[in-house]
Amino acid sequence: MSLDLWVAILAGTLALAAPLVLAGIGEGFVERAGRINLGIEGMMIMGALAGVWAGSIGGPLLGLAAGILVGLLLAIGMNLVVYRLHANEIVVGLGVTMLGLGLSTFLFQLWIPSGTTNVTVQTITGSGNGPLAGIPVVGPILFGQSPLVYLAAVLLVAAWAVMRFTRFGLAVQAVGTDPASAALRGVRVQKVGASALLLGGALAGLGGAVITVGTIGSFTPDITAGRGYIVLAVVIMGRSRPIGIALGALLFAFLQSFALLSQSTSVTLPSEVYQSLPYLVTLIVLVITSRSQMRRLFRATRAPEARNAQEARHAGPGTARTR
Repeated sequence: MSLDLWVAILAGTLALAAPLVLAGIGEGFVERAGRINLGIEGMMIMGALAGVWAGSIGGPLLGLAAGILVGLLLAIGMNLVVYRLHANEIVVGLGVTMLGLGLSTFLFQLWIPSGTTNVTVQTITGSGNGPLAGIPVVGPILFGQSPLVYLAAVLLVAAWAVMRFTRFGLAVQAVGTDPASAALRGVRVQKVGASALLLGGALAGLGGAVITVGTIGSFTPDITAGRGYIVLAVVIMGRSRPIGIALGALLFAFLQSFALLSQSTSVTLPSEVYQSLPYLVTLIVLVITSRSQMRRLFRATRAPEARNAQEARHAGPGTARTR
């Protein structure tokens, strides 16, 4: 494999990671608030369709705005069903995913009937003509990207700052850690959780629009190909923290970029191996990460019991009876 191929793989990694990072940032806030959004896949694919439809009318920026709006509307619907009708959040999330997958296909077939030419829209791509883009190896990877890649990086830093230094971020962490204590301190638990889900829905819709308007330029049914579930895995691997989310997204995107580009080399493997490699490795890393997190949680819960038992042994029988 030549150096040029590796440069293309790494450049493709950043481009493929952008929608995962955007949706992952939103889901990170959702899970830090003690909630979970299993409707990311449906929000992303509806955002992808809305992005192409609006992009064909008013350009790629309008497509991105339409993706955000669709994701936000689906999140509002989830909040209403969960909080007003007291439905199970996991069931509602799965329902949103199934609704998004089916509705996007139905609307696309109404818009582009079978047998007609698919619509292609203008994408937001990097010019690659700046002076930094001409630097060997590093230039094409870091400085020849779409502006949406840099937007994902900026939002990643912003999410870290919001979570650590703003009242909303601290309220999100307090609600997710101990909602009862947060409520006693005046935090509106339901409002914070609903706000986190709205943010997560908007960014999931944006992530879906980035796939179409930012990269491909057209829509096909099931274009997200399970990326919503990959986002959930990435957030779990990264423990809902921006840096961890970015690393998980880059891992999956690197494997996907490698699988796409290495098929053109002399490495002869079945195409199914290349297609399943990103998902398989992500699953393995998720299992390893989850086991390590469970061990830490088990040690944290056992530590107070061990200390109490040790204090009881040192106190002696007389002190124990006194207590």
